[in-house]
Amino acid sequence: MGFGKDLQFSHDALLKLQDWELRLLETVKKFMALRIKSDKDYASTLQNLCNQVDKESAPQLDYISSVSKSWLHMVHQTEQLSKIMKNHAEELNAGPLHRLTIMIKDKQQVKKTYNSIHQQIEAEMFKVTKTEIEKLKLNYRQLTKEVNYAKDKFKEAVTKATAVSEEDATPSQKALQTGNDAMGHSQGGGSEK
Repeated sequence: MGFGKDLQFSHDALLKLQDWELRLLETVKKFMALRIKSDKDYASTLQNLCNQVDKESAPQLDYISSVSKSWLHMVHQTEQLSKIMKNHAEELNAGPLHRLTIMIKDKQQVKKTYNSIHQQIEAEMFKVTKTEIEKLKLNYRQLTKEVNYAKDKFKEAVTKATAVSEEDATPSQKALQTGNDAMGHSQGGGSEK
């Protein structure tokens, strides 16, 4: 059947699309996980750098110049950047990455459900197209045999009935013939006398 073959091509195309989407989502998930790790490492490195600078600069805070103000401002901005990067990494981990993980699980479940339903449809279609047709063919053959057997019995009965009617008709006809012959002799015999 053409319908089933067309469905198979659509099924294969859908499976390829689902696999491609899952691979893409897994790639995005890996990228996000690496980005989170990288941002956390960067934030940690910046914070360690600021802590080290604070330890080294603490004794020299007696004199505040424009250079030292700029330096303190830069260290402060670096600490702020470190906090921002850390918060950003935590938000990315708790929000989008978590939702992406759920989306991947949902997509995998959808694919599994789709495959299950497709297999059920294939089994039902096989049952209808193959098993049911084979049953109907077997039933048809059996009925054909029964019809042929009934035809043979009918022909045999007709032949027997014809033979019996000939046998039954022959003695009557013989008696009739004998009677006709006898009458013919008596009529013919009477005129001779």
